[in-house]
Amino acid sequence: MTKLKICYLPGREFSYSRTRIFLKGMTEAGIDVYDCSGSGKGFFAYVSGFLKFLMKKGKCDIVLVGFMGHTLMPLVKLFTRKKIIFDAFISIYQTLVFDRGVLAPGSLFAGAARFIDRFACSIADLVLLDTDQHIEYFVREFKLDKNKFRRIPAGADDSVMYPRNDTEGGEFLVHFHGEYQALHGAGYIIEAASMLWEARFQLIGRGREFEACRKEAEKRGLKNVTFVAPVSYDRLPEYMARATVCLGIFGGTEKAAMVIPNKVYEALAMGKAVITSDTPAVRELLTDGENVLLCGSRDAESLTLCIKKLRNNAILRQRIADGGYDLFRKKCLPRHVGREIIAACETIKRSQS
Repeated sequence: MTKLKICYLPGREFSYSRTRIFLKGMTEAGIDVYDCSGSGKGFFAYVSGFLKFLMKKGKCDIVLVGFMGHTLMPLVKLFTRKKIIFDAFISIYQTLVFDRGVLAPGSLFAGAARFIDRFACSIADLVLLDTDQHIEYFVREFKLDKNKFRRIPAGADDSVMYPRNDTEGGEFLVHFHGEYQALHGAGYIIEAASMLWEARFQLIGRGREFEACRKEAEKRGLKNVTFVAPVSYDRLPEYMARATVCLGIFGGTEKAAMVIPNKVYEALAMGKAVITSDTPAVRELLTDGENVLLCGSRDAESLTLCIKKLRNNAILRQRIADGGYDLFRKKCLPRHVGREIIAACETIKRSQS
């Protein structure tokens, strides 16, 4: 059987989890991958990646434009007759306008972001997103055909994220890492910490809401909260391994209801008990009380009760941790992502016949 050959041109560098998981997953699934990742970051990464694509595009069966490749799509379409799969993963419009509040709704720049999303998807032969909820948003917001989309979960790199027995001396440590965006709801974690002096909280990262969270913790005199500067993906497991419980997201934004964040997959891969908001997207994969503990969105009291439940019930905590790890191994490994990519390519082939 002839191996599938894919030219992979991502918009983000290898260090970004979606890029590394796709590359690892395709290789493990037996795909011949022509990696067109750019060198460095920013504009020069786009240029160097696109030059690699021009040199390698003739060798492949299908072109896969990776995460944050929205602006690369028109150029790829112009320079190849091969079928193109686009891993949209996020909506630039929804993220910048409604999730992060960087662009004003109805503004010229917001309109441009919306156009970029829609145009990039419309010229692709198939578009990949991480959840059905995300697909429904794209179909509704950009008036696109649902048959153009396929769900592929985010997953996590199991060569980096795997269980370690490093929990510190019986201490109940609650872990969070992220960029402090609105969907993360880090402020609710701070509020929960103020009601849980018997637990210690470790928050890693920086971002839009970091300073407000730090000041609130200082104002409340929270000695049980430690803020840690961002660490590399490869070092992150060192910190997660010390934790008793890992946290997902708790914000109430539209995007928060549509995604399962990387941090949840990473915690599952580490064999940790996970608490995150009860959303339609999360319920596509996880089951409350079996492989995750779900709390209300924008609800610090609900989050506090969940943390207390896991602190007071070691059997439940272990069951959720084991259930989450088992599910990750069955459905979310990079090789599963690679197999889903093969299935996506088969979908395109069937549509041609």
